[in-house]
Amino acid sequence: MALQRVFPALAEPTLRRYLTGQVVSVLGSWTQNVTLNLVVYHLSSSAAVLALLNFLLYGPQLIIAPLVGARVTSGNSRRATLAVLYVSMGVACLLALLSAFDMLRLPVILALALVIGILTAAESPVRQVLLVSSLQDASLVPQSVAMNTMVYNVGRMVGPSIAAIIYPTLGETASFLCYAAALVVMAHCVRSITVRAHIETKGQPQGGLRAALAYVLDDRFTAKYMPILACMGLLAGSYQTLVPLLADQVFHDAAAYTGLFFACSGLGSLGAALLLSSALGGSLSLRFLRFTPWACCVALAMLATAHGAATSAAGFFLLGFSLTFTATSTNATMQRSCPDAVRGALVGMYGMAYNGTMPFGYLLVGSFSEAFTVTGAFAVMSAVLTAAVAAISFAHWRRVGHQ
Repeated sequence: MALQRVFPALAEPTLRRYLTGQVVSVLGSWTQNVTLNLVVYHLSSSAAVLALLNFLLYGPQLIIAPLVGARVTSGNSRRATLAVLYVSMGVACLLALLSAFDMLRLPVILALALVIGILTAAESPVRQVLLVSSLQDASLVPQSVAMNTMVYNVGRMVGPSIAAIIYPTLGETASFLCYAAALVVMAHCVRSITVRAHIETKGQPQGGLRAALAYVLDDRFTAKYMPILACMGLLAGSYQTLVPLLADQVFHDAAAYTGLFFACSGLGSLGAALLLSSALGGSLSLRFLRFTPWACCVALAMLATAHGAATSAAGFFLLGFSLTFTATSTNATMQRSCPDAVRGALVGMYGMAYNGTMPFGYLLVGSFSEAFTVTGAFAVMSAVLTAAVAAISFAHWRRVGHQ
């Protein structure tokens, strides 16, 4: 098939089944989370409560992902994935039930948001270990990880739009039930996946966090790009907080320009995922990865100095591209070369470094915008990230030079 020549990983039947469930699940997840934001805002009319909700939804990545990842192996990844999916179904059904009987209150929503955040953080490493362990051709790991990222970015762009349709027309109960139904589809796909037999019977000892940390410190690639990724998640991945402010304060039309800028960053992310998923992805990954952290710094600087819509749109496109390319390429390269015994813990540490730092970045970037204005915040983000990437690269250069 022509599509498989462009995206070689689609030749894997397991990946096709996995991605079918994943795209439905991601769309449902965004629908639920956006609905929760709308419900909380309706109940509280408070930006602070919204910030707390999103911290609970995404903050657990910092702690839960590496702890769960350390206990996930190729042999138990399928069972662990199904367990997370079944509990998530229960939470979604509980939200739907409470909503149907008009019993949703802020304390209950925030408590369930914490449960959702923990489940989401646990799901990330177990799903990725399952995906990699089920591939028959191990050389397709980078493209498969990239396609998983592509599905996530498509869901990030489309999911909120689905929520914006379902919530006002069918109500919040329907939104929660949609996610429960999406999880049923994902669970069906996961049950059809078989982990490679020779991986399941290896009998390797559990790697654990200590072994994964030792691997990170010892491996040249991971020792360089894991800290860079953490800095990018903290200082650049949290840019979403500033988009409405930039649209309102600089371009004086929050509704129009917020959508435009989010669309540009989403297209940049999708472009990076498509490139890495293609047959060219393997040869371009490490070649481009040397430059994309610096491109991220340039994109932030563009947003700090540009007062034209076209330049700002280009800056958001470059920002989305560089963030997704760096995160996906780093993840794929690590998983391609790491031992199976530390894979789960390493994926968990990756989630901690990138996704886990973002909730704290939201708070940090918000304080920057209050102290320096929105364009000043982008300038500070660019300057600090440039200094961090330069320091990490210099330390890596000295380490390599002395070995």
